[in-house]
Amino acid sequence: MPCEQAGAEEKAPMEGFSFFTNDREALFVARPNRFLIIAQDRGETLACHCPNPGRLIEYLFPNERLILEKRRDSGAGKTRWTAAGICRGEEAAPLFCARANQAAEQLILRRSIPDIQDIRAEYPIGRSRFDFLCVDRQGARHLVEVKACSLIEHGIAMFPDAPSARALKHLEEMEELGRAGYRCHLLFVILHSSPRFFMPNIHTDPAFALGLRRFHEQGGRLQASLIRCGRQGGAALAELEVPIDLSPCALAEQDRGSYLMALEIPEARRVSVGALGDIDFEAGWYIYAGSAQKGLSARMSRHLRRLRKRRHWHIDYLTPYAKTITALPVRSYQNLECRLAGGLKALGAHPIHRFGSSDCACTSHLFYLPFPPLTHKGFVEMLLAYRARLWAAKHDEAPREGCGSNC
Repeated sequence: MPCEQAGAEEKAPMEGFSFFTNDREALFVARPNRFLIIAQDRGETLACHCPNPGRLIEYLFPNERLILEKRRDSGAGKTRWTAAGICRGEEAAPLFCARANQAAEQLILRRSIPDIQDIRAEYPIGRSRFDFLCVDRQGARHLVEVKACSLIEHGIAMFPDAPSARALKHLEEMEELGRAGYRCHLLFVILHSSPRFFMPNIHTDPAFALGLRRFHEQGGRLQASLIRCGRQGGAALAELEVPIDLSPCALAEQDRGSYLMALEIPEARRVSVGALGDIDFEAGWYIYAGSAQKGLSARMSRHLRRLRKRRHWHIDYLTPYAKTITALPVRSYQNLECRLAGGLKALGAHPIHRFGSSDCACTSHLFYLPFPPLTHKGFVEMLLAYRARLWAAKHDEAPREGCGSNC
């Protein structure tokens, strides 16, 4: 349910905050692991610490311009640079998630909680540590947990960009502490762009979405605030109250929608695929489009199992040969299976004739790519467009079965 719209006076920037120092800019090359980014500047290869452990699939494409901050603590065995942000014109998308807490303390807390007398950072309770304890003049104790939100697509800010057991644990603990007399706040600090609203990311973490709705229903306060950052690192509050929409949580509860499965086949193989007969598969990546109008999570889990399952769908014949399998759900009120297949075809992916499409008019629901799909900007943009916009299809038109407009 949307929060109240902020007044015009709340959208004016406040005092500044420095997210980072722009010591150098470079071009993104690769991300070997969550904490390491390889960049290049004028022929020099730079190993950079990545301060954001999220997936960042919407950011990290070859030749994206990075902002680097020289590490003041770089010693033996440590990288000399930190990938501090990503250029967005004259603005930047900060990658320093941990510094969102400092930004919240300097720019947001005293405006969102009236009459604060005391702010204590990293406040321990039991086995946990919360970002802030704020005490107001009446003696009320406000627990604040801050989450940095960097995934903003098509006017919608979403959190998290990957399943987060830690974020769900914080929600559950704050529910208990709320019953013990604390006033509990969950603050999402949106780090760039101009989103129309914020929603929990029902696609990547439906459990968190349902936990967030329950937290709100039990009296917890939700707030999303927008911060904008320049390329030199200076940041200011742009909007104190970005509207929050919890209605997509109904889709997480219904567990329905469509999906893409990315399979890495490490070597060429000839595979007998049921009635389709023998098919030669080149080494590379294959993307399969499917759907489930109920039990979406169970369907994807079944595809992720390589062995110990009865062969029912065409994809069951291929999964035993996959080195890796990645599930990419798109929760929606519509059956988008054929539209996703059409989108893959439009990107130039090569269709495997009649694979997975025996009950529709599509050429195929399985497509070949010679490179990892999540490094392909067009593929990622298509995935995020469906996730950001089509969850709300119930507001636009009745669900349709069978082939979509891309068949």
